[in-house]
Amino acid sequence: MKALIKKILNPKRRRDLLEFFNQVWCAICRCLPLQNRVLFYTIRANDKLADNSKAVYDALDCKKVVFAHMLPHSTKIKPLCYYYLLTSKVIVTDDYVRYMRAIKLRPNQKLIQIWHACGAFKKFGLDAPSPISRKEEVATHSQYTAVAVTSEKCKKFYAGAFGISEDVCMPLGLPRTDPLIGGRDKMREKVLAAHPEFADKKLYLYCPTFREVKGKQVKFDTQIDWAKLSASLADDEIFIIRRHPIMKYSLTDKEYPNIIDLSTENTIELTAASEAIITDYSSVIYDACLMDVPCVFYCPDLEKYERGFYLNFPDDLPGELTTNPDNLLETVRRGATSPDKEKTAKFKADQLSACDGHAAERIANIIKEWL
Repeated sequence: MKALIKKILNPKRRRDLLEFFNQVWCAICRCLPLQNRVLFYTIRANDKLADNSKAVYDALDCKKVVFAHMLPHSTKIKPLCYYYLLTSKVIVTDDYVRYMRAIKLRPNQKLIQIWHACGAFKKFGLDAPSPISRKEEVATHSQYTAVAVTSEKCKKFYAGAFGISEDVCMPLGLPRTDPLIGGRDKMREKVLAAHPEFADKKLYLYCPTFREVKGKQVKFDTQIDWAKLSASLADDEIFIIRRHPIMKYSLTDKEYPNIIDLSTENTIELTAASEAIITDYSSVIYDACLMDVPCVFYCPDLEKYERGFYLNFPDDLPGELTTNPDNLLETVRRGATSPDKEKTAKFKADQLSACDGHAAERIANIIKEWL
């Protein structure tokens, strides 16, 4: 049947036909009873919830259902998604719900956004380059009942990025940060148990984020002379690389005994085990600050980076910045031994004041009230 339809109809006709059937199906779903359940919708993983949503899921004792599918979604699972979206009383998401551009939620439904990143660092949504139009961006976010943010000062930035009222943005904290409060030692022990070779070593964790040009990913040139860096590391120092998941290529030119790529391992746990982290424009700094791990910023492409920031970059950063690969190691050593505690404290107060270890509990309580 599918092959016959492809043969008879051109691509535009097929899209129009599919859209017609979607509208009919949505109309049917809107007539079905509204279920007193919570739908967890995510595009960040297949068949499982990421840390943020998982924490809220575990904090709820009620009827729950999970729709976890990375994009693109096949025509086979879309009807199921529409059904859950239009028959669940509460919807929890940690990323974009593109279906909101096509459907209108029912009057008694609630939609809460627990965005996957902490604070207001890099510009996103309406404030950043996007492959979708402004109209589509606004439609994606216009039906939020609540948006969880990590501080009072972050509310205005999320409101602007999503094109919504500031009143919808609530300083509830981020659920995935709850275990970080007081949890550094336990996570460090876990890493050392998995890597006994790290015992009595100073670990420096390099976590660069991906690069884009006009909204499209490009390969990142670190400008680091890896052979020189390897030769400069002391016997008790190890340089660990943890690439962003989008970066599917190696950052080094070859393998080195004291420069190790652990990109398949847990970033937060590696952060906890490190003397300092080196990053650029990554939100990993929030996890580091909550665990009191010093931050160093290495940004060789600072003048070319096009994303834009909500904070005053680099003056508001909780650590020293360098753009020169030749003094990177020196800067990291200085940051590890003499971190700027005053700047870090201010950064945490401005960006993370609602992250106190009880975010999942607060969000779960709001959802229970809606139910």
